[in-house]
Amino acid sequence: MKDLNYPWISRQETLRRILERSQFQPRVEMIPVSEALDRITARDELSKNTLPNAPTSMLDGIALKSSNLDGGIPKTDHWQLGKDYIFSNTGVGIPEEFDTVVLIEDVNVNEKGKLSISCIPEKGKNIRPVGDMMKTGDVLVPAYVHLRSAHLGLLTAGGIDKVAVLEKPKVAILPTGNELVPAGTQPPRGKNVEYNGMMIKAQVESMGAEAKLYPITRDNPEDLIKVIENALAWADIVILNGGSSKGSDDRAIEVLESVGEVLVYEVAYGPGKHTTMTIAGHKPIVGTVGPTIGAEYAVDWYVAPLINKYLHQPTVKPRQLKVKLLKEIKAPMPFDFYARMEVKPIEGGFAAKQIGKSAPLVQQMMADAVLHIPGKIKAYAAGEMIEVELKCPIEWIERKVSHEF
Repeated sequence: MKDLNYPWISRQETLRRILERSQFQPRVEMIPVSEALDRITARDELSKNTLPNAPTSMLDGIALKSSNLDGGIPKTDHWQLGKDYIFSNTGVGIPEEFDTVVLIEDVNVNEKGKLSISCIPEKGKNIRPVGDMMKTGDVLVPAYVHLRSAHLGLLTAGGIDKVAVLEKPKVAILPTGNELVPAGTQPPRGKNVEYNGMMIKAQVESMGAEAKLYPITRDNPEDLIKVIENALAWADIVILNGGSSKGSDDRAIEVLESVGEVLVYEVAYGPGKHTTMTIAGHKPIVGTVGPTIGAEYAVDWYVAPLINKYLHQPTVKPRQLKVKLLKEIKAPMPFDFYARMEVKPIEGGFAAKQIGKSAPLVQQMMADAVLHIPGKIKAYAAGEMIEVELKCPIEWIERKVSHEF
């Protein structure tokens, strides 16, 4: 086991190290298009259909022969339905000899069934030619596209009923700690319910991964090694929650050193200073701290980019918002700190205040935003305009009733 005075690694460098060393071999599966919403395409999907497969009307009207238009607006008293013109509806195929469509608003049929046209389009106007929408062999959806509802409609139009997608990356979640009891259990005095696992499972599933939450593992090196090796055999990414601090029961570091190469022992920010990064073969093990806020940050900041690397997706940055600070915030640590913030609308913008570290967990978890306080900053003054990172859509904040904090 290494010296307890580990080097502190910045958030940016921590992410760079684990992304650089993690190598994935995404698996591919075929699934029905009807089940493919929010999945990622594994290859270019090509159309099997040519659409339209016959000339079609682009709008409701009548289709006629352009040869009858040489003299301008024609005399149509003698025209016969089916011979000189036909009614055409949007998207409906029409015989090829009828090669121009007149908008229905420009057509009148009197009480005797006689046709008249008030104006005519150019020859060939308002006709959608064969293959104008798509042709057989056209790329409908390229590889590595996040499938939305419009994509599913496009694939269906192209005759695709099954689509090749990347299998969801498998993420194993390993809660550890002698003080924990399973969810649904009444905790004895001095014990705590294991709830981080449920939170982390929901996080990674919302990121597009398949999550497997393991039972609690006690702080015993042999048991920890066994469960980590089991998880590595199944998962692409392993999350080890708890045991990374310096207490007498915290054994994660020595265990991680035995199963892989520890890339980061501690990070240079709080909460979550004891977050760790380990590589076992080419698989990442993200060691999240026991305290819930630090664990949530680690999953958002490191596991999400790892999942995105597997899925060939970009990591989208949260929206930033300028807010007026209502109360002074003093830097609680000599290194970077991420403060939970409550944000509410005020006239002309938004105002915010810090949710104190001693606030109940429910208040901490319901935070609207996070403020990054760099280590070089001593304090932010009341009334100062600062920029926060939103944890929810701004519309949720805008609908709040404005009142005193």
